[in-house]
Formats: sequence, C-alpha cells, structure tokens
Amino acid sequence: MSKPLVSESLSDTVRSKMESELVAGHLAPGTVLDERSLAERFGVSRTPVREAVLHLAAQGLLNVIPRVGVVVPKLGIRELLELLEMLAEMEGVCASFAAKRMTIVQRAEFRAALKACRQAARNGDSKRYAGANKKFHEIIYAAAHNEWAVRQVRALRMRCAAYQRSRFDLAGRLDKSLGEHERIVAAIEAGEVARSRLAMQEHISIGGQDFADLVRGLDPNLLASG
Repeated sequence: MSKPLVSESLSDTVRSKMESELVAGHLAPGTVLDERSLAERFGVSRTPVREAVLHLAAQGLLNVIPRVGVVVPKLGIRELLELLEMLAEMEGVCASFAAKRMTIVQRAEFRAALKACRQAARNGDSKRYAGANKKFHEIIYAAAHNEWAVRQVRALRMRCAAYQRSRFDLAGRLDKSLGEHERIVAAIEAGEVARSRLAMQEHISIGGQDFADLVRGLDPNLLASG
C-alpha cells in the first residue's frame, strides 16, 4: 500500500515544480520536453513524471504529441485575448466573494499588500511590484473562500503567465495598475459586491491599445502562427 502513496507524492511534487517553472518562464511556450530529461532534472523515475505530464496536459498546460514529445503549447493572439477575458471574469468572481467574506486579519494583510504595491510603483520597481501584485491577488483568493473559483483562476493565470511576464514594464502600467488596486480595495472593504467585481474585471481586462502594446512587447516566438 505504501508504494502507490510514494508514487502519488512524487507525482504531485514533480507537477508542482513544473507548474512553478511554467509560471517563471523556465519552460517557455514552444519548448519540447522529454520524460527522460525531466526525470533526470527532478531526480525521480519516469513514472511520476509521466503522471505529472498527463495531469498538466489535462489542464491544457502541456501537449503530448506522438513522435515529438511533450510540448509547452503556444497561444495565438485570439486565444490569448479569450483567456484574458475569462481570467477577468473569474477574478471578478473572486473579488465579489471577497467583498462578502474577507476577515479582519485578511483586511490588514490586504492593506499591507496595497502599501507594498504603492511603494514599488513610487520607486518604478516593476520586479518588486510584480511580487506585491501577486500577494495582493493571493489575499483576494484566500478571502473568496471558494476553492473551485480559485482553482479556475490559478489555471487561467498559469496558462497566461508567459505572455504577461513583462506587462509591468510597459510605460505607465505601474501607476495604472496601482490606481486600479486602490479602487478594488475601496470596493471590497466597503462590502460592495457588484462594484468589487466590476473593479477587478476592469483591472484584469485588456483590450484596444493596451492589448496591442502587450502583443507588441512579446517575443514573436511565443505566439502560435496562423
């Protein structure tokens, strides 16, 4: 009975590490992987690697292509826009739940995260702002108290991660994002469900010139052709 548990634990560990590498950009879209090299990298046998790959493939984070191997899929421009639309909707759902359910402790953490965003924006530090921004959103997910909604958001964010990594380097983006954060905090702390949802959707939504700027700043090799 212990052997399957060990295998399952190793599979979960490998999957978690691969997810982290996808988010960090170490496994960029278009990268071709193979089970043997992954097993060597993570110091495990090929079985937990295969299980982790199948799990990630079921989420759309990897493609398993016969006679080619495991490929990190690329997004086309239309797919990217559609994913960002869905992300805006689901982030809005989490914000609306947080407006009803955020605890006193989480409110204090929320204000601290906003303060960190404000400081990073003031210093023009996009890297530090990205870290503070992640914390800001993680607090909202925790305050939503709805694991199903949060799972959807995390899956969408992971799928978009490679395409949003440099968004805070765009001119004026730090100040714009900070202003949006301020409005989100005001709405959630006031317990205004509809306004919280709308403020978050406007924060995540990207269209028109903003989307054009995002695409223009991407490495063309990250985008699917056609």
